[in-house]
Amino acid sequence: MFSSKTPDELELLFGFLPLAHAVVKRDDDAQWQLFWHNAAAQAIWGDYALNDDLALKLELMDAMTRASASTFLHTFHHALEAYRFTASPEQNALLVSFLPESQRKSEPVLVSDALNTSLYQWVVEGANFGVFDWNVAQDFIHYSQRAYTILDIAPAQLGSSQASLMAHVHPADSVRVSEALAAHFDEHWPFDVEFRVRNQHGSYNWLQVTAQSIWDDAHRLPIRVAGTLVDISARKQAQQQVQQKEALIEQIIDALPISIYVKDGQGCFRFFSKQTERDTGVSRAQAIGRTDYEIFPLDLAHQHLHGDQVAKEENRLIISEESLLLNGEPRWLMMGKGPIKVERPERTPEVWILGFSLDITQRKAMEEMLKTARQDAESSAKAKADFLSVMSHEIRTPLNSVIGTSGLLLDSDLDDEQGQYVEMIKRSGEHLLYLINDILDFNKLDAGKVELEQRVFELEQPIKTVIDMSSTQAKLKHLTLSYSLDASLPKFYKGDEARLRQILLNLVGNAIKFTYHGHVTVKLLAGRDMDEFGHASSGGQRVRFEVQDTGMGIPQKSLTKLFSEFTQVDASTTRQHGGTGLGLSISKRLVEAMKGEIGIISELGKGSVFWFEIPFNLPNVNEVLTENSEQELEDARPLSILVAEDNASNQLLIKAILSKLGHRVSLADNGLKAVELVQTYGDEFDLVLMDMQMPIMDGISATQAIRLLDSRNANIPIVALTANAMDGDRARVLQAGMNDYLSKPIDIQALKRALAVWSLVSR
Repeated sequence: MFSSKTPDELELLFGFLPLAHAVVKRDDDAQWQLFWHNAAAQAIWGDYALNDDLALKLELMDAMTRASASTFLHTFHHALEAYRFTASPEQNALLVSFLPESQRKSEPVLVSDALNTSLYQWVVEGANFGVFDWNVAQDFIHYSQRAYTILDIAPAQLGSSQASLMAHVHPADSVRVSEALAAHFDEHWPFDVEFRVRNQHGSYNWLQVTAQSIWDDAHRLPIRVAGTLVDISARKQAQQQVQQKEALIEQIIDALPISIYVKDGQGCFRFFSKQTERDTGVSRAQAIGRTDYEIFPLDLAHQHLHGDQVAKEENRLIISEESLLLNGEPRWLMMGKGPIKVERPERTPEVWILGFSLDITQRKAMEEMLKTARQDAESSAKAKADFLSVMSHEIRTPLNSVIGTSGLLLDSDLDDEQGQYVEMIKRSGEHLLYLINDILDFNKLDAGKVELEQRVFELEQPIKTVIDMSSTQAKLKHLTLSYSLDASLPKFYKGDEARLRQILLNLVGNAIKFTYHGHVTVKLLAGRDMDEFGHASSGGQRVRFEVQDTGMGIPQKSLTKLFSEFTQVDASTTRQHGGTGLGLSISKRLVEAMKGEIGIISELGKGSVFWFEIPFNLPNVNEVLTENSEQELEDARPLSILVAEDNASNQLLIKAILSKLGHRVSLADNGLKAVELVQTYGDEFDLVLMDMQMPIMDGISATQAIRLLDSRNANIPIVALTANAMDGDRARVLQAGMNDYLSKPIDIQALKRALAVWSLVSR
């Protein structure tokens, strides 16, 4: 690398040589300029005009086109003999050396040595390392020019002795350098040391120095030490950055409550986190570089090795949860291991194992607590359901008699005063039943077990029913109760008519309760033509129901809690108006279960408007015709019916109702007697009405016994007649072999419909 050297630098390289050397450069006009020459060249050609010597100019141009050094003969204009030129090209410059041809032939060894010396210097200076030559006996160190550049120290500052060099070595490295040199001199070990040297700016450069000695074999002493020095500061900085990153990653991993380890292809640990130390009781120093068999018991090492092999063979992450004894304590760990491919320079990739484990003892304990709590909650829920089922049966059974008997009395010849008393008894019983239904409905809704029917119904029918049921209560308070229906609404819809009627009954009853004068009006309007997601509905219709009253109104601050369970606007109204505080909450949950919305608009002292919108499906023509034809089944033929009922008042009531409807009735006061009657006189019965809870044998056991009879009587239609109203009762009775389900108190219309349906299929 001579083209970038200064004249002074070239003088240091070639000035002392006896062979003529010069550096010539070509400019943009293809003219040669003498850049530098040594004393030997000056003595031969002086201030020779290169560009005037056309032959020499052409030879130099030809040498410039070659990829390596070339030689040629040339005679200067004033010379008497030819000179042998050697020209080496580099960029737009040539390093030329020359001597008389006669001298070259007479002293071949001298020319060869000089040429080799020149090439040696050229190669050394062109390399990316410095060279030094230390005369040990004289303690004189000769440095190449490149060495001064690498050390970044001026020759005068560096000096030429060992002591002057050691003065620039970093104090932390000086002992290591001295020990390496002593080992080299004493044991003839190779000298290869990395250390820091202070440069002329006061900072330190990292060097790698390698050297070899020439020995005095007679005295076994070093004569000269020659070697190279390389600047490795960039490499050291990169290594330091990598080490810092590795240390940071190690600190981060050690701070995590996760055990992490890495094994190489031979099963030796390459990484072992602090948490792994705590979990295994093995220190990092003990584990790194060793296998499982060297640090763990044999059976545990076998287990680990098997897991590693499975992960490698299946090439996937394997995760498991295991209970282990760690440091004498039982612990639960989530453990995992998987293969990782490690690329290695100039070698085939190797599969290592990355493993981890996480202490999940607390999570497992929490899961056990939750499991126990869930079991307790399920037991509590079952106990509550059983309690409500029993209470439902026990309360509904006498209510069935009260409401049913009062209904029969109202159909008989009573004077006005007697009719008024019986009507009061019937209303009180219905009110009590209403409260019980609220509690049971709330329990079902709270458990999310309400099942909605999708049946065709006439929209106006539930409105009429609600108005009829509420008219007496409105008349007693001298209120006007009415309804209006938007003419644009379709007549038939598909949905749960009973639940719709329940919502309206709650809202209308609530409006009558808190209205003292004026009116209560139910309005049916076409709702927004949108589905529950705000999209246009297809094949359906949203209907808006509004219940308007002229009552006391509700303060704005109380509107937010209005639909909460067991809550009323003013706690004092509970005594004044009665009720459970569940009606509005149940209505809200039913509306939401039907994918609808509910709300209120109210002004204190001016009344309220409770509204809700429900999306209904629209039935097709065939569905409407089918529903109408089923309604005609109410006029059923007379049947012979066996009633299994243990309660005397209920026996009297059901017999009176069925007889009034034109049917023949036989009674059995327990399930076992019902089975015996069916087995003996089964051909005489068309239908069995079976109570669920009876002494000796309950309704389900009796039904199962009838279904096991070895005769055609085993197929007699059986309809459950029960005071139980809990969710799942219908499924339970059907599973037991019954054909239908009716709840108490008896709904005359539902009873007539059931009898009409089963009269068609009875024998």
